[in-house]
Amino acid sequence: MPGVLIDAMSSPTATADEAVKPSDKRRSGRVSKRPEFLGASHPANSKRKRGHAEDGAEVEDGGSSGSDEDEEDAEDDEPDEEELREERRAKKSKSTPKRPAAKKAKTNGAPLRMPIRSTAQKARPSKKRAVAGTVPDADQAGGLYAEIFASDKSVEEVVSEWVQRFDEHESAALAEIVNFVLRCCGCESEVTNYDVEDVDSANNKLGDLQEEFQAQNVTDYPIILRTKAGITLKHTMEEFFKILIKTIDAADIIFTRVELIENVQVWLSTMSAAQNRPFRHTATVASLAVIDALCDIGRDCATTAATAKRQGENMRKGKGANKKRASGLDKDAEKAKQKQTFVDTAVKDWFDTIYIHRYRDIDPKIRVDCAEALGRWITTYPDEFFDAAHLRYLGWVLSDTNSHARHEVLKSLIKLYEQKDRLAGLKVFTERFRERIVEMAALDSETSVRASAIKLLNLLRSAGYLEPDDIDMVGRLIFDADQRVREAVVPFFTASHGDIYESKVEDLGGEDTIDEEMGDVAKSNDRPGLPWLKLKCLAEVLEAYDAFDPKMSKHTVQGSSGQFRLHAEEVESRFVTVGESLYHDTDIIQDWETLAKYLLYDTSEGAQNGSADGTAAQLKEFCKLSAREEYVLLELLNVSIRQHVTELLEASAERKGKKTKRQREDLADEQESSAREIANLIPQLLKRFGDSPDTALAVLRLERIVDLNALSEIYKTVLDDIEKQFLTHGNEEVMTEASRALLRARTYDELGDETEEKIEELWEETLDTFRRLCASIDPSARGGQPPNVLDGLTKTVYRLERLSSISNPTQHLSAVPEAPKTKSRGKQPAQVSALELLTALARRAAINEDTQGDRATAQAEDALSSHAAQTLGFHVLWTTSTIVKGLPSSPPESQSSHLLTIRASLISTLTSILDHRSPSSPIAAELSHILLDLHSSAAHLRSLNSLTLTMSATTQSLILRVLTACERRLAAKTGKHIDAPREPAPRKRRPRPRAQDDDEMDDAALAASPVASDDEAEPQERETSAPPSLISDSSSSSESDAEEEADEMRSARRAARHQGAALVAEQRLCELGGKMVLAVAAGAVADEKAVSKRLELNRAKLGANWREVVKYLDNLKEAGKKVGGKGAKKKEKEKAVEVESESSENEVEEAEGEGEGEGEEQEQVEEEEEEREAEVESVLGD
Repeated sequence: MPGVLIDAMSSPTATADEAVKPSDKRRSGRVSKRPEFLGASHPANSKRKRGHAEDGAEVEDGGSSGSDEDEEDAEDDEPDEEELREERRAKKSKSTPKRPAAKKAKTNGAPLRMPIRSTAQKARPSKKRAVAGTVPDADQAGGLYAEIFASDKSVEEVVSEWVQRFDEHESAALAEIVNFVLRCCGCESEVTNYDVEDVDSANNKLGDLQEEFQAQNVTDYPIILRTKAGITLKHTMEEFFKILIKTIDAADIIFTRVELIENVQVWLSTMSAAQNRPFRHTATVASLAVIDALCDIGRDCATTAATAKRQGENMRKGKGANKKRASGLDKDAEKAKQKQTFVDTAVKDWFDTIYIHRYRDIDPKIRVDCAEALGRWITTYPDEFFDAAHLRYLGWVLSDTNSHARHEVLKSLIKLYEQKDRLAGLKVFTERFRERIVEMAALDSETSVRASAIKLLNLLRSAGYLEPDDIDMVGRLIFDADQRVREAVVPFFTASHGDIYESKVEDLGGEDTIDEEMGDVAKSNDRPGLPWLKLKCLAEVLEAYDAFDPKMSKHTVQGSSGQFRLHAEEVESRFVTVGESLYHDTDIIQDWETLAKYLLYDTSEGAQNGSADGTAAQLKEFCKLSAREEYVLLELLNVSIRQHVTELLEASAERKGKKTKRQREDLADEQESSAREIANLIPQLLKRFGDSPDTALAVLRLERIVDLNALSEIYKTVLDDIEKQFLTHGNEEVMTEASRALLRARTYDELGDETEEKIEELWEETLDTFRRLCASIDPSARGGQPPNVLDGLTKTVYRLERLSSISNPTQHLSAVPEAPKTKSRGKQPAQVSALELLTALARRAAINEDTQGDRATAQAEDALSSHAAQTLGFHVLWTTSTIVKGLPSSPPESQSSHLLTIRASLISTLTSILDHRSPSSPIAAELSHILLDLHSSAAHLRSLNSLTLTMSATTQSLILRVLTACERRLAAKTGKHIDAPREPAPRKRRPRPRAQDDDEMDDAALAASPVASDDEAEPQERETSAPPSLISDSSSSSESDAEEEADEMRSARRAARHQGAALVAEQRLCELGGKMVLAVAAGAVADEKAVSKRLELNRAKLGANWREVVKYLDNLKEAGKKVGGKGAKKKEKEKAVEVESESSENEVEEAEGEGEGEGEEQEQVEEEEEEREAEVESVLGD
């Protein structure tokens, strides 16, 4: 048979007629053949028109001559061939008479060097296919590639026809396989049947093909393309090799003609080790598909052998025993077993040749394919692959640098652990790689990897393969900032919570014992029972996980007042976030009525009836709640009620056709009854939990959910409770929430009068307290007051600020109190307006030589001055709004005069403070906001010449200094490089004497701060940051492991703090930039071009949020172009600014929710020095 493949890796060559393809014929009918480049080819191969005998003799001679050469010499055969051709081409005088014909053939397109360079007519398509990232054209490619991708034949039909061609000519058929793989690589070069027959030269031939292919500078190749064509090509190639192996198995070729699969392995393994990435990856994918098919065959053989053996044993038993049939079945089993042994040997050979080298390939795509393939093999053929020797490869890839590889391994492991019968065989693997999987769940950079790791750990937990510390570490991820991670950990957390609940029930004797002794009471929702015990366990777990890292329990930073506050508006506690994640998967959270009854029940009472040792007494003891657990359940109650109301609203919003009239009426009744029950619940909860700021805040938030129409009957009681919370609590969040509730109540006409009366009462009582406190101190003197007096005054001023944000403060702040008719003991309040007192308090922010103090006192003083300035700013905005509402008529002279006076006084106060303070201080940004609001709000008063307001160059320069400081802080926190601005310096003035520069005070504060830098904070954490289990449990891990894990946890905390500081810096910058853009739009700045140019200086260097803020300047420019003219632009700017009294609340929420909580004075000393230098340059004009 021509072209036979033999084990000796050499076979007789075919005749010329058999070797030539029909596609190689010229148009004239003559046949052209591409030059041979193998070492076994002959140098002088100008014509191939000899008989078969001569051809065979020539090959035999060539083979003998080639045997005397070294392998290194054989590698140089191809270049020698080219040199000989070049020499013959140059010697035209010595050419034979047939030389012109040969030359003509070459000019017609016979390739001289690289096979991919075909005829001139085909040159254009080849260039087109050389473009990176394209899939070869099937019609032009020819061969198997064209049969598979260009014909209507199925892959099975193509394989069947190929098997027939293999029977006729083995080497030519195998060459088709190799060329098919080359085409899938995107390579246009080919191998011939002569190349295939000389297997020893496969490495050299593929080296030549690599050089030709690399000359095209192809970066992308077909199987990595994410296009439909690329995905289809890869899938079809894999399918082809699977069907090919299964087909030759069905035809017994795989066993009777072993040389076929051996030759395929030689070529594919050689390609898989190539330096060229397309060759290596494509051949690896094809090889993995071959192993897939072999695994299927081996599994079928094992199944057949086991089935035949079992049937044979059954045939020998019983009365109808058939020994002859049993003997035949035994032979079938033995034959299948022999076949399986052969397949196992082949699988091992392929695995050792391909997988072991490629699973750690430098190309991550190849590693991903290998990881995915090994997972399939373990599942498909566990007899061969389900052992520690192969599982360890999956474990090693868990530490791969590529996230896709790690993810593929996790998905494979999930499939394995889901098979209960495989758990015993995975125990050793689990012990070896458990810690790594836990680490991936907690710290991996990719969310999808973390989610899969958590899912895998849940399977390990159910199998009992996790340690208690591992369960706690994964359970704490319920507080993770990534929503997808929280959703992934919900099943793990709920299962862990269920285990804790079951252990508690077992401690009480089991559920049957509890039911027997307590009866229906055990499952009651009105008294201590199993539902309450389940809630107790939930609160206990959440509180324990939250206490593990209390500093990260809220995304907080230290504000100017020294308190830690939420740095973004409407950011709720982490328990609310957790409750939203758990709601749909936890029935006990969905039952808000049970939650409310549990919270209203006083669990601190002792056992009354019955023995204290009884089950009921023990259950009641178990249900006792700590103060922190009560807070956790209040937050969960908030989530439960909110979700319940949302579901009712969504149900009522559905199309009417989906519900009957009766269903709609029932739904309306349920909404009304729920609103009434929730409304009645709020006063009871405030009565029980109103003393603590955290719990009071959680209860006040419930008021947002309820429709106030449902509170009409009891709202007077609710208002009294809100007033009590506003006046008795010093927590700013509680006061903010109480003022929101009052503002919301003002929007309901039916409750308007009662609400206004309550607000008036609050004004009177707060102002009276404010004046009495100011009477005991000098309002204009910074420092010297006792801390309790300073704290009380700050809280009182903040109450004035909150009241000013929801109601017009003009009358209350401008009024001068009457002198008391009767003398009383103690110092009487000064007979001045609250405006004068607030102005004096605001001016205390200007530091001079006599007002130095420690860090805590300085922060408290800044907080007081900031709140006073905010209150004065709202007063100006309300006054401006009142005048604007009366336009176009002119306001009364007294009103205009009052606005001019208070506005000028406030601007003078703010600019003076900014001139004295460092632009990097938190209060500088807050006061800049107020200045910008004052100038922007005056845009509506341009029609009144007497009330117009123009920003001075000095004020603009001071604000730009603050902007520069904010930019530098963000750049320092994020490691970005920004352009230094060239800001005009304010007019020169004699510097005031200072005992200590404000910048120097900031540096000293930085040095004293425990969180001034990560390096300084680390020693304080070293003793407390590690979990108790890592410190005390020496049996679970060594001290080095514990210390390493503690270091990782400290690093994670430092990273979280650093990220939080970066977010705060970005928020401060964007808030200030937003107000500056608004001022530019209103035409309220001194130099619009200079400010706009300054805002755009670092537009592309400080993140997407800052870029979007500055982007509004483009909108202003476009609007100016469309309108045209200076007057039109001015009118457009006037329209851009609106001051409405109803929007005052929103303004203050932005100002204090986002800016007030950003007061971090923990910047690095180097950063402060840079800012101090910039300030000196700006002030002195140097």
